[in-house]
Amino acid sequence: MELSFSFSPWYLVLIVLLAGLLSWWMYQGTKDLLPKIPRVVLGIFRFLALALIGILLLEPLLNSQTRVESPPIVAVMQDISESMIIQKDSAFVRKEYPTALKLFMEGFDPNSYEVDFYTFSKDLQINASTDSMQFGAAGTNISGAMQKLHKLYQNQNLGAVVLVSDGISTQGANPLFAIDRFKQPVYTVLLGDTTPQRDVKITEVLYNEIAYLKSEMPIKVKVNSDGFDVADVKVTLRGGGKVLGVKNLSLGRNRTQGEVDFLIEPTKAGIQQYQISVTRLPNEITYRNNSRRIFINVLETRVKIALFAGSPHPDLGALKEAFKREDRYEVTEFVHKSPREFYTSPANYNLDQFDLFILHNFPQNNADKTWVEAVQKEVEDRKAPVIHLVGMFTDLRTLQPLYKHMAITPKDFNPKGEEIIANFSTDYQNHSTFTFGSDWIKWANSAPPIFRNRSNWEPKSTAEVFATARIKNIALDYPVYALQSHLGRKNMVFLGENFWRIRAHSYIEFEDFNYFDDWLFNNIKWLIVTDDKRKFKVAPSKRLYTGGEQILFKGQAYDDSYNPISGVEIKLTMKSPDGKENVYYLNETSQAQYFLELYNLGEGTYSYVAEGKNNEVPIGTDRGQFSIGKSNIEHFRLQADQTVMRQLALRTGGEFVFAKDMGGLADQVKAAKGLKPTVDFKKNRKDFHHFQWIMILLLVMLAIEWVTRKLYSLL
Repeated sequence: MELSFSFSPWYLVLIVLLAGLLSWWMYQGTKDLLPKIPRVVLGIFRFLALALIGILLLEPLLNSQTRVESPPIVAVMQDISESMIIQKDSAFVRKEYPTALKLFMEGFDPNSYEVDFYTFSKDLQINASTDSMQFGAAGTNISGAMQKLHKLYQNQNLGAVVLVSDGISTQGANPLFAIDRFKQPVYTVLLGDTTPQRDVKITEVLYNEIAYLKSEMPIKVKVNSDGFDVADVKVTLRGGGKVLGVKNLSLGRNRTQGEVDFLIEPTKAGIQQYQISVTRLPNEITYRNNSRRIFINVLETRVKIALFAGSPHPDLGALKEAFKREDRYEVTEFVHKSPREFYTSPANYNLDQFDLFILHNFPQNNADKTWVEAVQKEVEDRKAPVIHLVGMFTDLRTLQPLYKHMAITPKDFNPKGEEIIANFSTDYQNHSTFTFGSDWIKWANSAPPIFRNRSNWEPKSTAEVFATARIKNIALDYPVYALQSHLGRKNMVFLGENFWRIRAHSYIEFEDFNYFDDWLFNNIKWLIVTDDKRKFKVAPSKRLYTGGEQILFKGQAYDDSYNPISGVEIKLTMKSPDGKENVYYLNETSQAQYFLELYNLGEGTYSYVAEGKNNEVPIGTDRGQFSIGKSNIEHFRLQADQTVMRQLALRTGGEFVFAKDMGGLADQVKAAKGLKPTVDFKKNRKDFHHFQWIMILLLVMLAIEWVTRKLYSLL
């Protein structure tokens, strides 16, 4: 414990001297008025009071250190996916295992160890309890759960990890890739049956989620048989209330896998549901994987897109991969091979056949002026939408004919560039292209940098700027991303090159590219769709969902001047596939936006009717439909993966055990070398104002002095 001062401690000498002199001066002339003892006591009190006040003015601080000991942490991760109870040992999992788990956790002295319990399926659940485990979640992402656990315990005394699972991952990366970050041993407990199960199942259905009216589309069905010497089955395809095809398949011990092909020709536009089923054989472990429903969005025509590019670029690869997901779009690439030559020449095409134009780093030189003017003609004649992806090598002078149809244009030309972060505004959530959760903005604003042309860019008065530049963590008003809808013509301008990094950022964060791809397609859909002038609109974020996925409705209401209306009551009546109707109400958020989130809806096609009222006056109705496909993902692999669980333990220095043998696991974990408490020292600083007894002592001395002087008529 140490004493320090905010000012030089040499002032203490001066304070003591001054206190002594003042005390002597006050009482040196009271010999005839005060007896000796009271005079000496009062002099001491006055000296102490003055000295104490002087010391307090120096702001003394009392410094100390507290020893803090943190016990080692054992993190237990429990798999609660449905596959845990779809096997022969399901009775053990439901009845005996919970007791074994509690005994294991009670094997750690709470005074010496901290045991944290988590459950996981598609994601890690933090607030979990052994008393409320429910095995039935759809999807297992062991890799994602372990990565999240690693982030939770950064800079903490995590000593060991205990993973209880059947080792079957249905989502995410290989779990063996996730353990590279772990310095702690991972102890794996295999909960499940490692013997092959008697089962016939549909392992995969290959089809396009988007089809076109009166165009043939193939459907390939893969079937697997386990545990049967002979399995003669029929694969049936149904749709529209009738059987569309039946195929025979002979499987067995010598041929465990087979596939059949169907060919369909949709005759009705919209979301169409098809069911594929395979014959049920006696004594199968489950029949849930003998059938599968698929949903196909049948469109009338494809959207044709012309992509002009100044040169090959990684951004083009990102766009190409994104468009593979959406068969609805037919992209023709016109990429420069040299300044005056294309790999595929646009001269061989009629530009009036394209519904949308994308210009990436184009035009690149004055030789492209002909094609810029050709695109301009399509914009002016047909109101064709354009996406401008302006890069470091875009020839801004040659681009001038399109300026009047661009949301952002340059006032001067600067060939240099700078590295920036695209900083999306929260106002973007109010635009119809935004159909994401609130975390999308946070994700986008944490993406890697892109390169922006340093010309002086200014938005048009009719443009909506939704992203600006952030340089060295300073948000600036330089526009980066804007949308414009003016006189029936729409365009998007993105002033950024190397946006492939943003797409890669989506995969790094979520192990898929959806955060970027969905944003891209939402913009394209907004560009190609004629403006919806309805004053009341309610729609789901998309038309096709998978089982267990969140359903998000978004509503909007406008007055005669198309200003958003606040305080609207929006009633949503939803009809389930079984004919039952449920009523919901949308919640209003900021700036007159209305949302509704629904969870745990069953599979099938739902229809809805939305009704809006403002002050009890009806303002409009909207209707539509969406479909949910049931997730049977946990039913396609039922044999516990012992190899993965053993490898996880081996590579981290842990141990592998079967769930039935986990009685001695607590002792094995406690024997780990890294399972030790950590000691830290916490610095404490207190000033003397926190010590109330000092103030009380000061007041007592002054009070005694005042009363005594009063008694002797010295006041």
